[in-house]
Amino acid sequence: MSNLMQRPERSLTTVPVRRRALTIGGAIVGASALAVAAVYRYFAYAPSPVQPTFNAEVVKDRITIDGRERTYTAIIPRALPAGAPLLFVFHGSLQDADGMRVATGYGFDTLAEQERFIVIYPNGYKGNWHDCRTAADYPARTENIDDNGLVLGLIARFHDAYGIDRARVFAAGYSNGGQLVFRFAAEMPERFAGLAAIAATQPTPDNFECDASGRPVPMLLMSGTRDPIAPYNGGVISLFGFKPRGTALSALETARHFAQINSITAPPTTSALDHRETSGDTRVTLTTYAEDNKDPVIVYTIMNGGHVVPNPIYSAPRLVGRTTHDVDAPRAIWTFFAGLPPRPQR
Repeated sequence: MSNLMQRPERSLTTVPVRRRALTIGGAIVGASALAVAAVYRYFAYAPSPVQPTFNAEVVKDRITIDGRERTYTAIIPRALPAGAPLLFVFHGSLQDADGMRVATGYGFDTLAEQERFIVIYPNGYKGNWHDCRTAADYPARTENIDDNGLVLGLIARFHDAYGIDRARVFAAGYSNGGQLVFRFAAEMPERFAGLAAIAATQPTPDNFECDASGRPVPMLLMSGTRDPIAPYNGGVISLFGFKPRGTALSALETARHFAQINSITAPPTTSALDHRETSGDTRVTLTTYAEDNKDPVIVYTIMNGGHVVPNPIYSAPRLVGRTTHDVDAPRAIWTFFAGLPPRPQR
């Protein structure tokens, strides 16, 4: 009897202890989850901008290149004139067309309607582009994906369907997309009236496997001095210390590289852009390499800027660095392109 009496007493004294332990454990887990969520929200989250309404058609389509089906999104103004320009915009590593539209604050979409040109956002192969970096190990390069062919196929398709001007085809790229732009500059610059690379610098010769044509092309560059992925001062490109992509030149060495290809010998000029209070401690300078009858090279240096596409609508997560509002990348790029002469095709 005494033993039977003791068992309930033990259970009565231990049940609250178990419940208290579970409560404490749950509180710890809950607090940890909240802490992780808070860190994620602070460093890795950025609210997406509202997609603007504009008088243009958003077309999602596919094209077969080298036996592979490739996809893209195109913004086609309804008031498109004959002989309109065509702009390609290439996303960064592990992004896609929709992500790039968000990252630019839908800036190119809005400009396409305002300035009446077509903008195409192709999707990379498994999230990446086949650039010329020998150290890149993603499938687009290891499987030798024909991204040059993708561009040529889309130019032909949109010339046939919409009558775009082949002499006014442009390309802009961010990060891995910027590296693809450097491939175009090396292998087929004559196809483009102008090129632009954001948060990307030219790979060093030992990390560049494409055969450079040596032919000139107008080039716009945009780099942040505190870019955590593509170092402004050159060195190893990596994803926060992981997945190294080999070495690259500094931003200013990249500018001089293209100025030399374009046979510009005059010294560059540098000016400071107006500063906005919303830009915090970032500042932007514009350096221009130019001579008469030679393709220009310009570089926007964003002091304290990160691995971002600057624009007034969308600020990237803190993890990739600061976003300045002193320059609107889509508008700066299109202004540069719009002032260039057509490049007649042979």
